[in-house]
Amino acid sequence: MLFFNRVFGSEDDCPPQFKDISAEILRMCGALPLAIITIASLLASRQARSNDEWESIRNSLGAKFVINPTLEEMRGILNLSYMHLPLHLRPCLLYLGMHPEDKNIRRGHLVAQWVAEGFVNNSHGSDLDDVAKSYFNELINRSFIQPAELSSFAAVEYCTVHDMMLDLITSKCAEDNFSVAYNCEDVARMHSYEHKVRRLSLKSSASYTTSVIVDTSMSQVRSLAQFGESNYTPPLSLFTYLRVLLYDFPYKDATVDLSPIDQLFQLRHVRVNAKECIIDLPAEIRGLVHLETLVINGRSAQNFPSDIVLLPRLSHLSLPDGTGLPQGVARIKSLRALSCPDMEKSSLEDIKGIGDELTGLRMLSFSGKMVAEEIVDALVSSIARLRDLKYLFVSANGWILKRVPNWIGDLHCLRSLTLS
Repeated sequence: MLFFNRVFGSEDDCPPQFKDISAEILRMCGALPLAIITIASLLASRQARSNDEWESIRNSLGAKFVINPTLEEMRGILNLSYMHLPLHLRPCLLYLGMHPEDKNIRRGHLVAQWVAEGFVNNSHGSDLDDVAKSYFNELINRSFIQPAELSSFAAVEYCTVHDMMLDLITSKCAEDNFSVAYNCEDVARMHSYEHKVRRLSLKSSASYTTSVIVDTSMSQVRSLAQFGESNYTPPLSLFTYLRVLLYDFPYKDATVDLSPIDQLFQLRHVRVNAKECIIDLPAEIRGLVHLETLVINGRSAQNFPSDIVLLPRLSHLSLPDGTGLPQGVARIKSLRALSCPDMEKSSLEDIKGIGDELTGLRMLSFSGKMVAEEIVDALVSSIARLRDLKYLFVSANGWILKRVPNWIGDLHCLRSLTLS
């Protein structure tokens, strides 16, 4: 039933000429659901409608699979599906190898990383984010990645990767020198790695505290991701041409040193998830002219760099705890997503500037103590003018709403509204 639903919509809709070969393919897949859905997705995506195409795919499965559907033969099915994957989707799939096993990966974060890496083509003039989301949906439809969590409007919000699919991704990453994953304690042996590492994913445990001396250039690395509980990070100054920086640290009361990023002039995407940590930022970042995403989930050690308003391509800005809007935020005309955890620390002029100049915002999130009437009035006035807004999250102490405000009805593009 799973096979026919995926390929034809239902078993009843299977054309007579495909019934016998469908039964044969199902028999070859045995009772392995991953094998069934992978082959079905391959046939559906290719819109295979001739016996020759079906027989070619059946023959590719190999006669041995009928007799002994081993793990190796299962990998053969996954590899067959991968070899039929369009070339533009392959790097997007392999990039999932940067993330830890069994991790639910947020769609919005992943597609932004694809864009930053240059995997997304807008040859028809389409919005890059929209094109990247279509890539994501195609990988879902082809069953390379699986939905893990849906949004309130039934879109896939988080995805995950089956263990065997991740094994395939890992092996392809090694074959193509696409990326490599290390434990932090093994990073010192990277100098002997025979190929230049382009993307590096590190994981660490809480017990690992030793600083590793890295005696090799990391200038060829385009993406650096680190996950885990150790507070060790390799010196960012080594990664001269880094485009994507991902830190995900659950540990507490440590300092994450981001001060060297002011010299990483190719940076496109910085995302730090370290809620209980102090984030040490550089005093100036105006040189990061390619930066598109800056998300800091943590506590800032000093004033946020004021020259961020000079970055010409910044589209997604999430400020650290204890930070209000940067002075002159309205100058960042490219902004599409803005998150401010302490809006009450913002000036009245900057709050008004959101509605005056940042009319292209699609997502606005803010919190804080809204006790000053003029602040509330300025926010209401600004939000009501954001006609492209799709997502609005408000968590404001002191702002009492007895009902949903009338001006919400003017936001015709709004998909999600959270008030607390």
